[in-house]
Amino acid sequence: MTAAAASTRNDYPAAQRLRDRAGRRAIAARIAAVLEDFSGVPLPTATLLDVGASHGLIAVALAERVEWTIGIDLDVAALAAARLEVPARGRLDLALGSGMRLPFKDECMDLVVCNHVYEHVPDANALMQEIARVLRPGGACYFAGGHRLQLVEPHYRLPFLSWLPRSWADRYLRAAGRGRSYGEQFVAPWALPTLFKRFASARDVTGDALHRCHRYGLGPRWLESVFAVLLPLPLARVVGFALPTHLWVLRK
Repeated sequence: MTAAAASTRNDYPAAQRLRDRAGRRAIAARIAAVLEDFSGVPLPTATLLDVGASHGLIAVALAERVEWTIGIDLDVAALAAARLEVPARGRLDLALGSGMRLPFKDECMDLVVCNHVYEHVPDANALMQEIARVLRPGGACYFAGGHRLQLVEPHYRLPFLSWLPRSWADRYLRAAGRGRSYGEQFVAPWALPTLFKRFASARDVTGDALHRCHRYGLGPRWLESVFAVLLPLPLARVVGFALPTHLWVLRK
């Protein structure tokens, strides 16, 4: 995260979701399930970095599943709250720092989580380059992110906000009483793969997650049974492309 992004993080409706314990644990369970199914990295012996850890609730939940976890963020207040969540005998550390310049040596992490972070930094390509740098060969990154064509912008909950030119988006925010300027930088859904050039492989698993929605905490078990009959996996992958959030597993 940039300092600017960190300083404005509490200004939009999504900020309250960062402190939703049940919601954060559900997301951590989804991340773990995706990594178990697609990363090729055994979680119990893995070292994991959570980039943009914020209040630390996802990092705390993931620390129960891996050998060691570190969460990093630029938001000083959020990290102070996160430190209150660290178990006394936990396998979790927290660090103040930027995803743009990760304070870690090359090839030191088995897994990296980049969950709805790329739109907050000034250079998403540099962020992903740093993630690739700290991953060990054979390691993997869980990447989740929105895109410019999402119908409702997830941070401010305003329709079509991310579609607009920057000056229009600023005016829209002010007119809605949600802020002074719009700082998030989403890319078009078809442009997301351009962020992953530093990785050996990049797999869009959005459709896979939709097809097995109960497994990934996206719907009830009965809906997964319906999808198995009515939404074959190739079609689920097409539908997944139209969803507001895309899930990727990137291999080093």
